Amino acid sequence: MEPLDESVYRTLLQNPDLTRTGLLAALGLEAAELCLSLKRLEQQGMIHLDTDGEPSPVDPGIGIEQLAERRLRALQEQQLEVLSTTQSFVLRVTRGRGRTGDPGQVEPLDGADAVHERIDELAFFARREVLVTQPSWLPAHEHLTGTREADLRCLRRGVALRVLAHRTALRDREPAGHLRELADHGAEFRLLDGSFDRIAVFDRETALVQTTADATARQALMVRQNVLVHALHSFFERCWSQASDALPRLRPDEAREGLDELHLKVLQVMACTDKDEAGARELGISVRTYRARIARLLQHLNASTRFQAALLARDKGWI
Repeated sequence: MEPLDESVYRTLLQNPDLTRTGLLAALGLEAAELCLSLKRLEQQGMIHLDTDGEPSPVDPGIGIEQLAERRLRALQEQQLEVLSTTQSFVLRVTRGRGRTGDPGQVEPLDGADAVHERIDELAFFARREVLVTQPSWLPAHEHLTGTREADLRCLRRGVALRVLAHRTALRDREPAGHLRELADHGAEFRLLDGSFDRIAVFDRETALVQTTADATARQALMVRQNVLVHALHSFFERCWSQASDALPRLRPDEAREGLDELHLKVLQVMACTDKDEAGARELGISVRTYRARIARLLQHLNASTRFQAALLARDKGWI
């Protein structure tokens, strides 16, 4: 928030009945300066402007939370952009090595059969972990993460399986069912927005990288070079740290256990309503009941603020 906007907002909090004319006199501003400041504050959710353009301040707790949420979203977008840039650089180097490098270190795989045979082989010999980024979900025989049977074999042998999937992966019943089955056997899943390619890393020793722009697995590179495999592994871990847990979306009923339908309606209204009185009125309940439900939601989500609760609920797919 700019210093001028903060001064305007503070003055409105101290004198909520001030008009534009009063603000000009109190702060010694030009009309154009005040107009721009009020527009910025409205865009940030810190004030409301009525039909005549007169300002009224939003409750500071709600206003600051909204401001913090926008800043957090901007930071997340910047982090995703950095991750995407890092991935593009690593993949560009990897693909370049595939064309000109030692075939023992970077081996091109041409044809879906060759790719899937190598996936089955690497999954069979994996001892510790398999890491997968899955930008989109396809029928089991086509996607680079390996077949359902190969995934389950890894898990039954005690091999850790972590899948970083695009958030759209849970929109369709079939892929969501596939994820739930693997989760029942111990696989971990997280969801991420943004653009990323299909990669699989086996035991931090070997990686498969999709080389075609489409969503099929007809061409890939098998990478054994330590530096490149380490870079792909590091990229996965950075993405993993920024992603949200997929389990609440896979099993929403378990995650919402203890919350009734009214709690969820309160949560949805709370996320888009500034004042408790307005939220309670929209739901047809008393302000006391509305606030009690919010307190229960904060406790259930282990959140210290309404803003944090809204973020957690969004990650769980409740709002």
